[in-house]
Amino acid sequence: MNATEISHYPFRVPYGSTIGDRLWMWGHHAHSVSDGIYGIPGGEEVDMAEACRLMGIPGCAVVRWRNMPPASGIDSYMEQFKTMRRVAFSITDEAAGTFEEKVDIAFGLAERMPNLTTFFLDDFFVGGNGLMQPVDKLRALRKRMEPLGLGLAVVLYADQDGVRPEFKEHLDLCDEISYWFWNGRSVTDIEAQVSKLRAMIGDGKPVLLGQYMWDFGAKSPMPPEWMELQLGAAHRLLCAGAVQGLVFHCTPIVKRGLAAVEVSRRWIDAHQAQKLSCAHHSYSSPSREDDAAEASVSECQVCHIRSRAGCHGGAGEYRFVPWNAL
Repeated sequence: MNATEISHYPFRVPYGSTIGDRLWMWGHHAHSVSDGIYGIPGGEEVDMAEACRLMGIPGCAVVRWRNMPPASGIDSYMEQFKTMRRVAFSITDEAAGTFEEKVDIAFGLAERMPNLTTFFLDDFFVGGNGLMQPVDKLRALRKRMEPLGLGLAVVLYADQDGVRPEFKEHLDLCDEISYWFWNGRSVTDIEAQVSKLRAMIGDGKPVLLGQYMWDFGAKSPMPPEWMELQLGAAHRLLCAGAVQGLVFHCTPIVKRGLAAVEVSRRWIDAHQAQKLSCAHHSYSSPSREDDAAEASVSECQVCHIRSRAGCHGGAGEYRFVPWNAL
C-alpha cells in the first residue's frame, strides 16, 4: 500500500492520496424526489450509480430514504454498484424495519460485496425520530463488523443537532463523522463549525464534509455563489487536513438542471487529481499565520512519514491559513 493511503479506514478499500478518491455521493432512489418534495424541480430521473458516474465520484452511500428501495428489492437494486469503488449502506434511515433488521440486511450485502466498506448511521442524533441507539448496542455492532473489515460512520448536523458533549460517547465508537449543514445560509460558517467539532473529537478521527447542492432548509435552489463558497471552504479544509473527504448530496438531483450541481461537477473536474498529504495527519490550527508552516509539519503515527499538512498540488497553489483566522 502506498504510504499516502489511509491504511486503517476504510478498511476494505483504503482512500488514496487524491481529492478525487476522497469523494462520496449521498445516494437516494431515483423516484425519491419525483413528487417535488422540498421544492425540488422535475427533471430526468437518475439512479445512484449512474449519478456518481456523471459526477465523477467513486463512492456512494446508499440511504433508503422514503423506504426506497424496499427490503424485498434490495438485492437486485445493489447490482448497479458492482464496479463502484466504495459503497456504504444505511442502517438507520426512514426505511421500514427495525434497527436489527437493517443491520442484518447490511451484513448480508457485505458478505457478497467486497466494495461495501461502511455502515452509515443517518439522522442518528436528530431529536424525535427514534433512530438513536444505545452505546452498548453500537459496541456490540462493532464487534460483529471488525472481523469483516467494516467501518461505522455517523451523520451529524452542525445547524440541527449541533456539537453536544452528550454525543461524544457515540461519536467515539464511529470510524468517520459525516458533518452537514442543513441550511444554505450556514455555508459562511463552515470552517468555524468544523473547528468546533474538532475541539470535541480531537484531530485523529476522519471527517467527511457534507456538500448540499440543494438548500433543503429553505426548500429552494442552492445559489451557485453559495455553492462556490461551500466548495472553497471544503477545499481549504481538505488541503489543511481538517477534513478527509467530501460527500455530495444527492444522487436524484444530478439531472435536474441545477446550477449548484454544475458548479460542483466543474469543481470536481478541476480538483480531482490534486494530491493531498497523508490523510492520517492531524490538522493544526496555530494562532499566528507565520507559525503555520512549521506547525503543520508532523509525523504520521500510522505510516511514519513526515509531511506538511497542506496542498501537494504544486508550489504556491495553496497558502496555509489557520481556519480559526478566516
